Amino acid sequence: MSSIEKVCFEVTSKVTPSQQEREKIMSLTKEIISKLSVEAERENIKAEIRIEGSIAKDTWLKGEADIDIFMRVPLSLTKEDLEVKCLNVAREAFKEYKIVERYAEHPYLEVWIKETRVNIVPCFKVEKGRWLSATDRTPFHTDFMKEKLNEALRKEVRILKKFMKGTGLYGAEIKIGGFSGFLCEILTLYYGSFKNVLEAASNWRRRQLIDVAEWFKGREEEAYDLFDENLIVVDPVDKSRNAAASIFENKLWEFVSASRIFLKKPSLKFFYPPSQRILSEKEASEKLLKANLDLLFLVFSRIDTVVDVLWGQLYKTENALKNFLKTNSFEVIRSASWSDEKELNIILFELERKSISSPKKHMGPPVEKRKEAENFLFKHLYAEDTVAGPWIEGDRWFVEKKRRWDDAKKLLSFYLSNNGGRSIGVASKIAEKLKKNGFQIFFWVEARKFYEKRMDFAQFISRFIEGRPIWLE
Repeated sequence: MSSIEKVCFEVTSKVTPSQQEREKIMSLTKEIISKLSVEAERENIKAEIRIEGSIAKDTWLKGEADIDIFMRVPLSLTKEDLEVKCLNVAREAFKEYKIVERYAEHPYLEVWIKETRVNIVPCFKVEKGRWLSATDRTPFHTDFMKEKLNEALRKEVRILKKFMKGTGLYGAEIKIGGFSGFLCEILTLYYGSFKNVLEAASNWRRRQLIDVAEWFKGREEEAYDLFDENLIVVDPVDKSRNAAASIFENKLWEFVSASRIFLKKPSLKFFYPPSQRILSEKEASEKLLKANLDLLFLVFSRIDTVVDVLWGQLYKTENALKNFLKTNSFEVIRSASWSDEKELNIILFELERKSISSPKKHMGPPVEKRKEAENFLFKHLYAEDTVAGPWIEGDRWFVEKKRRWDDAKKLLSFYLSNNGGRSIGVASKIAEKLKKNGFQIFFWVEARKFYEKRMDFAQFISRFIEGRPIWLE
């Protein structure tokens, strides 16, 4: 038995649900369906209530069962009915449990019942290909995989899912931007085994095409014309959809790299990584000081929206502010977002320097371009912000100008105080929060109070400072 086979054998024994667990989950599933059916009938909603996802396909991991229950309703209902009436049915049926509203293309409910997460998702009962919402495809995904996956393939799917989880690449939700369970199933079905998936992924290039249903067989160029992403996995029930479209670019290439390293040196750490060691505040400070770097933190309070929308807003704002800082000559080495998804949100930027020299060299037009040169001289010769010049260097005019902003904290504070930063690309809900309730901007010295009080934040910062995946040694 090879080292890879030994690792896979051990993982399989750990991730395959026991008969006792199966019976418990199936009993709970029947109970949930019964409650929903009774409440839907009471509200006169004719819903076909089905179990979907990994439970229905028998690809779930031991101890990690998520129950996906879909309420398929007739086309006589409107989208508003789907989002309001159906969810109200679910709320009433499970009112004694903790309920969280989440969001895909439309809202769905997450309910914790007997220590098991249950997702209750409304969708329309449509014919194949006549989708009215993104979730309408899911029952067809389930039926496709139930037909195609045998016991051996389901075992391989479980190994791949655990690999994705262990390397931090599992989950299609906005917060993660990784590989969905359905995508893991497609890859396993297409390549035939966990090992084959990793061997193939090790050689993936940009614009990789995977078409398990052979929608574009012999017409691959049509797929390349239709999809823009670097990983194209054609949905086996919908040829117009890329099942890998939501994967973040960095997550794709992390998977490629993790696959290469695992195949060279198989280890259980890819499936069961060691816990992130939390640096002491002193260690974190010393590492930053040694690297001569500083962290800039934007801190603000609760955003009243569902979790998936929150993370979309955080990432959009992070990217906008990173580009804004760069535009103003502040070198941003890395950035990240963190949230407790309740009361506290933080966007951080690792800066090469928190302040920059005030004067900057500004290049003008070539001397031979008479009109442009005259305009340049007229604009800069006696301007208040001109420090020196203009002068000719080679064939061009140059001038030394005083920067308006030489401090990153002051720069962001000014623009975020103006309508919440909408003019520089801050996402709408966050801009509204900044405008209404304010914000704080800290450098590391000031932000250490969060580090000392919040273990979850300290873990995030420790991982950020280390700066590499936990599986990379």
